[in-house]
Amino acid sequence: MLKPDKLKLLLLLAILFFPVPLAWSMWFWKVGVPDDSTVHGDLMPQVSNIRDWPLSYRDTPSQSENSNPSMYQHQNQRWYLIFRCPADESCVLRDQLWRMHRALGREAIRVQRWLLLPENQMYSAEVKFKGEQLAFLNNVPEPFDIKQYRVWLADPQGQVVVSYGGKIIVEDVFDDLRHLLKRNPAPPQWQAQQWQTKQRQASLTRIAEP
Repeated sequence: MLKPDKLKLLLLLAILFFPVPLAWSMWFWKVGVPDDSTVHGDLMPQVSNIRDWPLSYRDTPSQSENSNPSMYQHQNQRWYLIFRCPADESCVLRDQLWRMHRALGREAIRVQRWLLLPENQMYSAEVKFKGEQLAFLNNVPEPFDIKQYRVWLADPQGQVVVSYGGKIIVEDVFDDLRHLLKRNPAPPQWQAQQWQTKQRQASLTRIAEP
């Protein structure tokens, strides 16, 4: 029979080490994990950095005269919301993601929204949604490593963080993006500069209106 002192020591050790197997089992079986802590897409998928994607660009009405048409921009503090639509289908996703982008409110300025199109649509595509930019996926031997995915979230360094395939649930993408922005705040100085630029552009627009 164990002495009281040894029994107390064993109980103390059990209390100290119990959280480790509990946390591991929660992560492995996804039991007891809060919904807001679970990513809805594929977390950190094996997808190359967006700077390595075989993309082409052309000037579009959504890009200002001095803007850089490249998707990845060095020292850019914005996150990337990238998506593509099924071939030969009306792209409902464009309208849904435009509305989702607006729903971010003050944080919307921290996100760039890019539509991927096949290379053969380079001279026929038209931007219809404010803030949307176009990139054209070059014809490359399949399979390219973006595989079956249709929506991607990438960090300011261009690294893809979450990918979504199959049926896209915009609410899930919105929850994940908002969570990423909350956990990775932009430098205050950068945010202040962006808001000042936005306010100046809004003032010029009002002045130009008849």
